[in-house]
Amino acid sequence: MIFAVTDVIYRFIVLNILWLVFLVVGLGIFGFMPATVALFRSVREWIKGETDLPLFRSFLIYYKTDFISSNLIGALFMILFYIIYVNASFVSYFYDQAVHLYIYIAIFSIGTIIVLSFLNTFSVMAHFKHQKTIRYFKSAIGLVFARPAMSLLQLIWLVAYILIAINYPKLFMSIGISVFAYVLMSLNYSIFKKYHAV
Repeated sequence: MIFAVTDVIYRFIVLNILWLVFLVVGLGIFGFMPATVALFRSVREWIKGETDLPLFRSFLIYYKTDFISSNLIGALFMILFYIIYVNASFVSYFYDQAVHLYIYIAIFSIGTIIVLSFLNTFSVMAHFKHQKTIRYFKSAIGLVFARPAMSLLQLIWLVAYILIAINYPKLFMSIGISVFAYVLMSLNYSIFKKYHAV
């Protein structure tokens, strides 16, 4: 039992380090998406029971394979996030104060769907290989509505994760990203199994 627990902790730490290293290799902005997809793919193999894969080698392969496609879909989401931000910023300038609350609720709702879709993108790209960028995007949005209860769990996990990262930064730097990916991939993998997409 001690060996099993130690092995799990070791994998979380190594995957976290690999994510950070490849994030830097991609100069941050270009490394975030492919490094995160590679992390989710590594975690997916782990969930499937493939625990003997060489972590560095497989991570490198995943990183190189999805470098362009992941950055393209990342750019698409950045545009969407920017649109949400601009709309939220100018509500007070273009609308009567009486309707501000309703507009903010609408913007928040759409923003939440986009955030959840963005999170789902990593699971979708990790699980379904060699799809067009737009298909990844559609699948990620579809996951949000496929099982609303699961989407709510993901949202709760995201909030909890942010709070943990703020209050325990050392823990976050050690295993934070890999644990976050493991939980999200596990939730989405259960949906993939339910719809026989494994």
